[in-house]
Amino acid sequence: MTHTQLAVTITAFAVVLILAAATGAVAAILARMDGASRPAAATRAGAAFGAALTVVTAVLALAQSLLQS
Repeated sequence: MTHTQLAVTITAFAVVLILAAATGAVAAILARMDGASRPAAATRAGAAFGAALTVVTAVLALAQSLLQS
């Protein structure tokens, strides 16, 4: 792996973490606006964060494997 590929991979991972965190935050805000308690909103935020992280990481892994071949 060259330095450029490593830099792109690290940058993509950082963007994924930021987007997943934003997804979790929005999910918590929407849950609170819907009348959920703080623990319930935190649970929804955690589930949204995990789901977003899983999906985007899978897409990045697929893209990287396609680009290497």
